[in-house]
Amino acid sequence: MKENGLLEIIAAHRTVTDLDEFLKRDKYYQNALEEERSASDIMDSLNFTSEQKKAVDRVITAYNECGAAYGAVAYRFGMEDGIRVRMEMEEIMRFQQY
Repeated sequence: MKENGLLEIIAAHRTVTDLDEFLKRDKYYQNALEEERSASDIMDSLNFTSEQKKAVDRVITAYNECGAAYGAVAYRFGMEDGIRVRMEMEEIMRFQQY
């Protein structure tokens, strides 16, 4: 999908308030947030050195970046695939009219 495509247009029209309210009501996100807090407390209790904390942070950051990239590609693929399927269906419908 090109830059300034459908995903970017949709994202530009969403507001932070909408997302914040949605996240407050989403049980999956709230459970994940609680798990994150619990894991963070465990990390704090381990008394890692500064270098160990940096190494763990680097691993977590890499996992998060990879997951975010995967999600973005999967979402765009789904959007593009959905558009392709719709176009094919429209073509089939036009063909049936003849």
